[in-house]
Amino acid sequence: MKSASATKKRTPNGVHYLNVKMRARTAQRKRQRLIGQLCAVSLIVAVACGLIWFGLNKALDKFFFSNPAYNLCELEVELDGVMTREDLLAETGIQSGDNIFRIDIAGIDHKLREIPMVADVSIERIMPGRIEIALTRRIPVAWVSKSSDSSVDYDPNSMLLVDDSGFLMKPRLLQQEYHQLPIIYGVKVEKIQEGSLLEGDDLKNALTLLREARDQAKSLLVIRSLNISKGYCIDALTDQNARVKFASGDFPTQLMKLQRLLEHCRDTGREIESVNLMVAKNTPVKFVMAAPPEPVSDKQKSIPQKSKPKKN
Repeated sequence: MKSASATKKRTPNGVHYLNVKMRARTAQRKRQRLIGQLCAVSLIVAVACGLIWFGLNKALDKFFFSNPAYNLCELEVELDGVMTREDLLAETGIQSGDNIFRIDIAGIDHKLREIPMVADVSIERIMPGRIEIALTRRIPVAWVSKSSDSSVDYDPNSMLLVDDSGFLMKPRLLQQEYHQLPIIYGVKVEKIQEGSLLEGDDLKNALTLLREARDQAKSLLVIRSLNISKGYCIDALTDQNARVKFASGDFPTQLMKLQRLLEHCRDTGREIESVNLMVAKNTPVKFVMAAPPEPVSDKQKSIPQKSKPKKN
């Protein structure tokens, strides 16, 4: 007669349960073994990386960052009239003798680009002990006054420079050429902020007019100021104190018409007092009246004229 244990082993349900349980335990042991191996490998790799990193840091510090051969001994700068060398050193914190690899090139680049007058920055580290810094300035085309009154005296402290794109900036060094730039009046004060882009159709028209006037061949026009406060037109004042009214558009045609008038004045010796270029035909022009001759005083009348000697 067969035993009960043997009968139990032959039972299909019992055999299936034991096999599943054994396979589960085997899989669990394999997972634990695999996790242990992965942890050991990760620990070995981490220790190895740490040792390599430590060794590299020591090597870099010894051969580069603490090596006196790479101390800064020559600083070459091209500042394009943006600032002085002393200002650059104060702005960047660069000092002679600093290790060139410890100088934060990216931070200096960012700091210099934040200066509104700077258009581009180039910084180059040249071994063993040289750094070259080159600045490119924005090119101003006019001043923007905070006053709408064009009769206000020229004062750089109350104005900002503007380039062709409308970007506003305040110069650190006041170049002689900046004194010759025209002044734009009539811009809203709240819009005049250093380091910002001044938008608006009126200002864009004024900048376009100045650009067209500069590009005009053999131009006799020298604009001293522009007033854009009216909006529908631009009131310009020339270096000859002539008042010119421009329409807000088609500047090449208006400038060509004005050029012919200026050529006529040059050839005839006359001067323009005012001209309205907004009128397409029969342009209204007012010329400066010639000064009347000085009256002869009674004293001059009483002086007898010398008679000419008679010929024999």
